[in-house]
Amino acid sequence: MALNYDPQAQQGIMGAIRNALGLFNDTNKAEGTNENSNTQPIDPYESTLDEKEIMELIAQWKRDYKVYYAGIEKGQTLSFDYWVGKHRQQEANSGNPATEVTDNLIFEAVETFLPMATRANPEPLVTADPGEVGQNLANDIKVALAHEADVQHLRRKLAKGARGWMLNRIGVWKVSWDPITKKIKTEVINAKRMIFDRQGYIDERGWFIGTYLGEKRKIDAATLMEMFPKKKQEILEKAGKKKGTELEYYEWWYKGRDVIFTLDEMLLGKYKNPNWNYDGQEEQMNMMTQKMEQVTVTAINHLDEPAYPYLFLSIFNTGEQPHDNTSLILQNIPQQDKINRREVQIERNVEGMNNGMVVSGSMFTEDQASQAASALRKGMAIRVPTGDVNKAVLFPQRPALPADVFNSLRDARSELKNIFGTSGSTAEGIKEQETVRGKIMVNQADSSRIGGGITEYIEQVADSIYNFWVQFMFVYYDEEHFIAAAGEQSGMELVTLKNDKFSLIKTLKITVKEGSLVPKDPLTQRNEAIDLWSANAIDPKSLYKKLDFPDPDQAANQLILWQLLQKGVIQPQQYLPSFAFAGQTPGQPQMPGMPGAPLPGEQPGTGSDIVSNIGASQPGGIKPQEPVATQSQELLRSVPIQQK
Repeated sequence: MALNYDPQAQQGIMGAIRNALGLFNDTNKAEGTNENSNTQPIDPYESTLDEKEIMELIAQWKRDYKVYYAGIEKGQTLSFDYWVGKHRQQEANSGNPATEVTDNLIFEAVETFLPMATRANPEPLVTADPGEVGQNLANDIKVALAHEADVQHLRRKLAKGARGWMLNRIGVWKVSWDPITKKIKTEVINAKRMIFDRQGYIDERGWFIGTYLGEKRKIDAATLMEMFPKKKQEILEKAGKKKGTELEYYEWWYKGRDVIFTLDEMLLGKYKNPNWNYDGQEEQMNMMTQKMEQVTVTAINHLDEPAYPYLFLSIFNTGEQPHDNTSLILQNIPQQDKINRREVQIERNVEGMNNGMVVSGSMFTEDQASQAASALRKGMAIRVPTGDVNKAVLFPQRPALPADVFNSLRDARSELKNIFGTSGSTAEGIKEQETVRGKIMVNQADSSRIGGGITEYIEQVADSIYNFWVQFMFVYYDEEHFIAAAGEQSGMELVTLKNDKFSLIKTLKITVKEGSLVPKDPLTQRNEAIDLWSANAIDPKSLYKKLDFPDPDQAANQLILWQLLQKGVIQPQQYLPSFAFAGQTPGQPQMPGMPGAPLPGEQPGTGSDIVSNIGASQPGGIKPQEPVATQSQELLRSVPIQQK
């Protein structure tokens, strides 16, 4: 941020790093340089790693990972095939195994699981200094994070990353900055493009703990030459003199502190982590000498140290390797194979019972027998050339399959869904429950399985994503960023954020509200709301919110008016303006003796008519009459919902 950087250095090397990251434009290049210039980037922000040592290390990293990844890749391919329905052949002599597999329970379980595990955007919680400045900033950051989660479709990206975790045994997200749009970006990365330190692992925050990370990226030669103008000629040679050729290069991160770019055996560039505020130099007046002097300015950051801009979902991991040791799909492949075998067994028995036949060789040739069998399957008549018709064709009767075959199929299907935690959340699982209470209980069991076992890890990934977003605000929000969001109490809310505000506070903590992603059954939520209302522990507006009324404010207002009408405090016209008594047209003055009309000798505007002024300010600051106000408050606390 401008407060802590030397301006020239910030414009030069940091712009060059962002160019190398694929986020570039002309304004980010060093002063006095262009894409054809050989001007060296400003030294303070270039990585101090030795070029020869880097290339030797990278060659070793690739060799090590190739050996490790061979076993991981087989499991990834197998998981993907079973997800899309390309299952293993059960028997070599089966007719056509590809067409026999029709019951792909793995796909159903995965795609039922994901919406349950990522039902809503994770709710950010922000705490800062207890003073007014800290609380205001905390509110602004919370609004900004909620806005980013919405515009970046974070919930869908969490679901996509979770699907990648199931297929590839690790989910990967990357946070970056786009200097063209001046916005934070969050991407889901295919884990097959990653290269890990095989000795590393994923910690509880979703951070990678290891020496290095690599990502394989593809880009056309012309763009790569613009990113690394000093290597323009070498890149063009690699592309065969064709700028449109797509090239594969590597983005390496070393200990979270350095970023390195390579193309085959060529080093394209090496830089310090650009997502960090480094200490800088600034001119300040020396009060003793009355002269301007260069002083070191300590930079401020949200994170404790520079980090890899990648976050990971890992659950079934012993900490001995980057990838999970197993996955939900791999655990269920034996069950899916068993389901396939039983389905084939049942299908063949049914085919044999309906279509099996034996023909007499003395009455039919081989070709005639084939034609006769085909005709009978189509429901057509056949002609027996000679002899007794009953002896020409025989339909053997196969015995029915024992009940154990069907029980085995049912158990395998149930066990597969149980492992995923979706047994009570599919249409079939709900149908099997005979009572409403049973349906709710089995659904809650699924929610506990997914929410406690999987969603908790996804929430932690979201927590880390939010913290990375705030770190990027510390670094890149050197201009005012305006965020318009819908406030619950005051409609549209406009907040502004700039990184110089962060220097005004000492503490800032970002987390995710616990359970904000845990699956919540709508029917259970409605029942809880009714119970709270019955216990006088919730107000009407909150009740209608939990019941998903389209306009909770209007519903609560109508409820209060209705209860006041029942108590005889207000006139029917105040509840229903179009209401009219017999013999009276709307707008006609009421006659004495009519409900709600002034009594004989009573002036209009007194008595029961005074309720029309409830809540209104009176001249001279006089409050509404005490009996009416008291009665209204009692109604708010005591009236139950009118059940039909």
